[in-house]
Amino acid sequence: MTESVATALRRVQFLDQVADEFLDRLAPLARTVSIPSGGILFRQGDVASEFFLLVEGNASLEICAPAIGCKRILTVESGELLGWSPALGQPRVTATARALTHVLAVAIDSAGCLELCENEPRLGYELMKRTALAIAKRLDATRLQLLNVYGDEMPQVSDERMAGSKSHNGHAT
Repeated sequence: MTESVATALRRVQFLDQVADEFLDRLAPLARTVSIPSGGILFRQGDVASEFFLLVEGNASLEICAPAIGCKRILTVESGELLGWSPALGQPRVTATARALTHVLAVAIDSAGCLELCENEPRLGYELMKRTALAIAKRLDATRLQLLNVYGDEMPQVSDERMAGSKSHNGHAT
């Protein structure tokens, strides 16, 4: 038996503690998708009409550039948002998403979701707050990757906190 969209939405950590009334309003805008390991959910540069919430499985985000080819930059895990660009009204996705394992996801129509968020400001606030947190997590991961790849080439700067010479209020420690 296939799991209902509303039930799948309730299983996603990204939507944890979102009121059932809002999940019930979101469900008609969504569908469940099953992607086999190695399958593509979307490709970099594609027109974006939906975003995904991973119910089960993991997917990689990959970016491609002519000089270096395609590189995996991040793994998105069960319970997380995948493909935030259309959730913010952006016309194209900025990476390719590939299933690393079998993926069960909820695909949500972005235009319908944005309209629902406009009409239901409490839901809109919750979804945008969670989307911002997902983007912040990805930005943190990118910073760590930059340090790992370019750390020795980046200019050194001083930070008194790292030296232990003074506390945050200027007094000796």
